[in-house]
Amino acid sequence: MHEHTPNTPQEATHRDELLTVADLATVLKCKESSIYNLTRRRGRARYENPVPVLGLPMGLRFRNSSVMAWLATQETRGA
Repeated sequence: MHEHTPNTPQEATHRDELLTVADLATVLKCKESSIYNLTRRRGRARYENPVPVLGLPMGLRFRNSSVMAWLATQETRGA
């Protein structure tokens, strides 16, 4: 599989942008509490492939490129 290489500095910046819990909730169209549930140890243990999270001193952050890669792994195909 060939990975897309960013063509512009803006594209590279957007791809590696850090998202907050609120940002990710908007992207996934869910409540912020759902994001917190996905990132708690208890919640992560329930999922084979938990959402990638950065636990930074200022709070939880999510790298846009990692979230997009994670989303691609969540897609299932019908039988």
